[in-house]
Amino acid sequence: MQEHKLVLTKLAERQLQVKVIQKNIDSILISKSVNNRSLKMAGWTVEADPIGHGDREEWQRRRMEPELPWQQNQIVDNGSNYRYDMFLRVVFEEADGQKEGQYFRAICRAINTTAAQPSTGRWTLSLADGEEWSVPDDDNTPLSKDFMGYTTVNIPADFESHFDHLYGLEYNIGRIKSAIEIGIMSDWMYRYHCALIGRPGCGKSDICQTLKRMWGEESVLEFDATAMTAAGAMKELAEAEILPRVIIIEEIEKADEKSLNFLLAVLDMRAEIRKVTARASIQRDTKLFGIATVNNVDLFEKIASGALASRFSHHIYFQRPSREQLRMILQREILKVPNGDLAWADPALDYCDKAGVDDPRKVTAICLSGRDKLITGEYQTMLEATSRYKVADFGVTEEEVEKDWSF
Repeated sequence: MQEHKLVLTKLAERQLQVKVIQKNIDSILISKSVNNRSLKMAGWTVEADPIGHGDREEWQRRRMEPELPWQQNQIVDNGSNYRYDMFLRVVFEEADGQKEGQYFRAICRAINTTAAQPSTGRWTLSLADGEEWSVPDDDNTPLSKDFMGYTTVNIPADFESHFDHLYGLEYNIGRIKSAIEIGIMSDWMYRYHCALIGRPGCGKSDICQTLKRMWGEESVLEFDATAMTAAGAMKELAEAEILPRVIIIEEIEKADEKSLNFLLAVLDMRAEIRKVTARASIQRDTKLFGIATVNNVDLFEKIASGALASRFSHHIYFQRPSREQLRMILQREILKVPNGDLAWADPALDYCDKAGVDDPRKVTAICLSGRDKLITGEYQTMLEATSRYKVADFGVTEEEVEKDWSF
C-alpha cells in the first residue's frame, strides 16, 4: 500500500467556523470526481488525514489538535488575516508504479478542480507529498496517453442477473459480454464494438442503461446522437482526468454526420483523438469500447460511406418480443401496481395481437391503463373509438398506421 499526502490551502479575512470547514472537507471527499466506485475498484481512496503532515511532537509543540484534518494560522499579508490548511491522504492499495503515477496526477487535478468550487469553499491544492503543486500548463504540454488513466471495467460474477428484467435477449446480451471479455483479456488491444440494431422498444437502450448502472457513470460515457456535437464530445474526452472505458451512442444514425467524425479515430485501431487549437495541441489515447443503438440500419450504413458502420465488428439484431415474452413483461409490470391483477394481461395481449401492436411500451401502456376495463371489454371499445383504424381494420400493422398517419 502506498500513501500520498496533500495540503489544500485557503486564505480568509476572518475566522472560519469549524462546521464550515468540516462541510468543505465532506463535500470534497464525497465528490464523484474525487471518490467514486471506479477509483475504489482500481485501489484508490481519498480521505481526511487527522494527523496532518507533521508528527505528533510537532503538533504538540505548535499546540495544535492532531485529531483535526486542518489547521489555522494567523497571517498579515495579501489582505488576508488567516491561512487555513486542509490535510488529505490518498491511499493506493496496489504497488504498480506506472499506474500509480498516472492516477495520482489525475486525482490531484480532480481534487484541485473540485476544491476550487464555491460549493466546497474555494480551496487550492498547494502541496503534494511535500512539493509545491500547481496546475499543469496545458498551453505548453500536449495531452497524451502518458498523462491518462482509465476507469476499471470488469465482468462481475453476477453479470447475467443484472439483466433478469429482460426476456428473450440472452443471446444478444451474450454477444456483448463476449466482446467485452476479449477486450478485458487483451488489455483493450482488441475492441470489437457492438451496434445494437432493431426497431424501438426491443430492449437495446435498456441493455445500455443496465450496463451503465452496473459499471457506474464514471466508467460509461453516454451521448444522445441527436444532441451531440463533435466539438463537445472531443472537449469532454480531452479534458477528462480519467477516461471512461465505455462509450455509448444512442440512435447513432440520427446524428449529423460531421458530429460523428471523431468516432472514426476513437473506435478504430488508432484509438486516439488529435486536435490542434490556439491553446494546445491535444493528442489522447482513447481505447474506448463502443456500443451504439441503431433504429435504421440503412441510414447507419451510409454514414461516412460505410466507414463508421465498419468500425462496429458486431452488428447485433433485435426482434420485437413474442407474445409469451410480452406476457412475462406485463406480469412483471402488473406486480408493481398496488392490487395489480394478472388477469389484465391476456385481454391486453389479445387486443394488441389483433391491432398489430408489438411495441412493449405500448402494450404495457394499454394493459396498465385499461386494467379491469380490459376484462369487461370496456377499454377495448374506448381504444377502437379513438384509434386511427377500427377493429374492423385489424390486420393493418402498427407500422402501416404510423406511416399513414401524418401531423
